[in-house]
Formats: sequence, C-alpha cells, structure tokens
Amino acid sequence: MKTWIRRSFRNRIFLTVLLVTLLPLLFCNVLMMQMQVVRSEMSLAREARDQLAALDSALDKLCLSFDEMSDELCESTAVRSALRQNNADSRVLYQLLFRVTDELREYARFDICDSEGSCLYTTDATVPTGALYTNWGILYAASHSQELVFRSGEGNVALMAARAVRSYDASVLGYVVISITPDNFDYLFRELYSAASDIILMDPFWQPIYHSQPAQTETVVESLRSQLLAGEALTGAGGDYYYYASPHQETGFSLILQQPMTFTSTVMHTIYGVSLLMGLLCLLLCLWCAWLLSRHLFRPIRQLDEAMGEVKKGNFDVHLDTERQDELGRLADSFNHMAEEYQANLTRSVSRQKELNDTQLRMLQAQLNPHFLYNTLDTMKWLGVAHHVPQIAELASDLAIILRAGISGDEIITVEQELELIDRYLAIQSIRFEDRFTCEIDIPEEFQSCLIPKMALQPLVENAIIHGVADRNDGYIKLWAEQKGDDLFLSVSDNGCGISQKQLADLSRRSKKKPSDQGSHLGLFNVNSIIRLHFGEPYGLSIRSQQGEGCCVTLRLPIQRRRDENA
Repeated sequence: MKTWIRRSFRNRIFLTVLLVTLLPLLFCNVLMMQMQVVRSEMSLAREARDQLAALDSALDKLCLSFDEMSDELCESTAVRSALRQNNADSRVLYQLLFRVTDELREYARFDICDSEGSCLYTTDATVPTGALYTNWGILYAASHSQELVFRSGEGNVALMAARAVRSYDASVLGYVVISITPDNFDYLFRELYSAASDIILMDPFWQPIYHSQPAQTETVVESLRSQLLAGEALTGAGGDYYYYASPHQETGFSLILQQPMTFTSTVMHTIYGVSLLMGLLCLLLCLWCAWLLSRHLFRPIRQLDEAMGEVKKGNFDVHLDTERQDELGRLADSFNHMAEEYQANLTRSVSRQKELNDTQLRMLQAQLNPHFLYNTLDTMKWLGVAHHVPQIAELASDLAIILRAGISGDEIITVEQELELIDRYLAIQSIRFEDRFTCEIDIPEEFQSCLIPKMALQPLVENAIIHGVADRNDGYIKLWAEQKGDDLFLSVSDNGCGISQKQLADLSRRSKKKPSDQGSHLGLFNVNSIIRLHFGEPYGLSIRSQQGEGCCVTLRLPIQRRRDENA
C-alpha cells in the first residue's frame, strides 16, 4: 500500500480526496446517529422519571387519604356503636360514611364489615354477599395491626386495604375495608403518563396487582421477575421497552413504568441497514468523485511528465497545449518556454562551435601549410649561413619561430609569449621596411602573465604596419596595456594615415558578415571572432581613428591567469 501511494502523485491525490470526503461523512453519519440515539434515550429517561414521580405522588396521596379516612371512621363513635349493636339500617352511619368518603369514592369502594367479616355498610349500590375470612388474609393482618394494611385483591378487585375498628378495650368490633378495581387505577393514573407507556403495580412478592394492559400481564411480569431474580437489567420479554421501578414506602408495593424504546431492535436494525446502504453509496460516490478530481488534477502533471521524458530523449520540439489559467497552466507555459530556450541555446552552441571550427580552419588555411614553410625556411636559413648572408638567416629563423608557434597545440598563451612572437615579427618587418618605423611596447610586468588567444596581437601590429605607417619614413607604433575593472585592454596605435568615418562604419558593418565576405580584413575578423567565441559577446575588437592622425585598435579581454599562478 505504501509503495502504491509513493509511486504516483495521482494515487496520493486520489487517496487524500477520498479520505477527506469519506471519513468526515462516515464519522458524522455514525456520530449523529449515536448522538440522536443517546439524546432520545436521555429524553425518554427524563420523561419517564417525571411520569413515574407523578404516578408515585398520586399513589402516595391516595394512600394518605385512605389512611386519614380510615382513621376517622375507626375513631367514630357512630361506627363503633353500629358495629356493637349490629344495626344495618343506621341512616346516621351511611351519612357519615358518604360524607367521609365523598372525595375518594371515585377511586375505591368503601365497606364497613363486622367482626365476622360480613359487609354491613358499603358505598356501592348493592351490599356484597358473603363474608371475608378473618383468620387469614387482609382482615387477619388488620386485626393484628394498628395501621391501615394493604394486600392484593382477587377477582375484580386489584388492591384491598383494611383497618380494624376497635372498642375502648382494644377488642375488634369490625373492619373498614377499601377495594380498588383496575378501573379505579385507570381513573387515578389517567393523564399522568403518555399513551405509549404502561403502568404495572407489583406487591412485595412481585405479584401483579394492576397492569394497564391486562392481556400482557402474565408474559411481562414473568420476564421481569426472572430478570430481577437473575440480577439483570429490566428489559421485559422482547427487549424493546425501558422499565423504571419506584418502590412505594407506605404499601411496600413497586410501581413500574413500562416505556417503549424510540429505537427498538427492529428500528435499530433498519437504521443500521439504511446507514450501511448509505455508507456504501457514499463510498461509491466518493470513489467516483475522487477519481474524477485526481484525474483532472493529474492530467497536466502526466502531460508534463511525458513531455519531460521526451526532452530527456533529446526531442526538444515537444510542446504542451493548455488553456488552464492556474498554477499548472503557468507551469506548462514555463516548460514550453524552457524547452524553446534550451533548443535555442543548443542551436546557438552548435552554431558557435561550427563558427569556431570554420575560423580555425581558415587560420590553418591562411598559414599556407606551415609545416612545409617551416622546413623550407629552415633550409633557407642554412643556405644564408653557408653563403654568408646573415639577413637571410635571421629572416628565416624569425619566420620559422613564428610558424612553429602557429602550428603548436596551445590556443591560449600568455601575453609574454605573444610579445615574443611580436618581437620576431617586428624584426622581420624592420628588415623589409629598412627601419622606417619604430615600435614601442609598454606592457607592465603584471599583465604579461595574463592569458590571451594565440596570434591575437600579431594581426593588429601587421595592420598598423601595412595600412598605417608603410608609406612613412618616421612611422611610430605603440603597443600598451591597461586594466579597467576585471577587464584587460591591449591597444595598438600608429601615426599613419588613419581611417575615415565612412571606412570605420563600413568595417563595423562588414564585421557582422560571414567570414568569406571579409576580403582583406580576414585577420581582424578572425581575431574578433575567436575572442568572442572564447569569452562572449562583450569582448572583442574596437577601432578608433581620425583620418590623417593615425588609428588605434583595442582588444578587450577578461583578466585570466593560469591556475598555478597568482592573480
């Protein structure tokens, strides 16, 4: 994987775009879903606690009212008297019973029973037949307690409460019995919990007393009882409900609120399925978008890479066509400009090398086969010595030295070596012109170690003699050097006839032509060409002249010395 990423810039773009787009999307999707589930559960728990608190408060209030009412009836002299006399038609007692239970009759039925458990007075329309057992059950518990006791009921009665009516000697005269039906609980708990929730009232042994959905009582209670005994969380039979229990202090009963989950297992499976499907769709969409974007970004880079490969093969005619205005477009334009400049530089380099080769060839041709001339001059020298003509021997010796220097392999020599050749050349010309001119050489010692092209000064001195002082008897030629900045200027001046401005302009114009078109000025052109080919365009020849006052030709060269010499 790491190699795949490093191998291609496109792969890195693709992976980066994929991660940047996909990961936040998936992260937000999972996070938002989990946050929504947590927020829903917290909201449901808060709502359930509020509802359970309201239900518990209502039950507490009802039990307290029952306790106060039973206490008032048990302490009533009329009730004790009626039970002692067993007077079932006592109008006063009925008035008392209905007055005391006026606000509670909608929540329960109230009976007054004798000591045998038979009902004597009731708030119901009919007096129930049959007697309650006194030796066990709720009446038995009431006879052994001074408080109101509660027990789960039977049949249509969900919950019963009883309290013993005692005489002054503490003997049991009868009982006040309260019977609560499921309908009474429905009426009590109405509007205290949401319609989606259910209420379960359990006795201390976790037997059901009341369930708002009676048809589910057996299944739900059995599951809750099993989970309670196993020490597990209360989740019911299907696991799709939340259960919140609140123990009731007065009765020992437990009030349980059954609340349906917003996200049941079925709903969660559906959500996870949809989320997985959406995740896959997002993955495919991100892959497609990342591929398109990486391809769009990588296309100019691939083109540039292919173009650079062509350049490496030597094809400099490659050109990138692009209409982009961004950084990649500017990079393509820069590459095109670079390729064009490289091609132009290569062309100029080839042209300069060709010119240099042509110039060297012309100089060799101008030497008229120097090896043959050198051997011939050597023969002339010894003939002059043999026939006692020293001028011939001297001329032959000087010319041979000049020719030997011309055919030597060094193209760059020192100023000192060039001046030795100038001395030989001047000796030859002095014999030819019978000392009608003089030449002064004023080059300081510090410049004689500088490097110049071989035979660069000789054509200048020759031009001063032939075209300057050849027709004078007092000809004067001066050769001197000076430094300006990092450049060396070597000048040759004469007091000859000079050159007119028209001729100067013509020489300047002809210096830009091909070597074959230079005519008699081939030597000057060759010197100028060699200097520029070696050192560049800023260097070369310059001519200053005034007709009738002489001429001055100056060579401009960079100051260079051999590596083993001091600057």
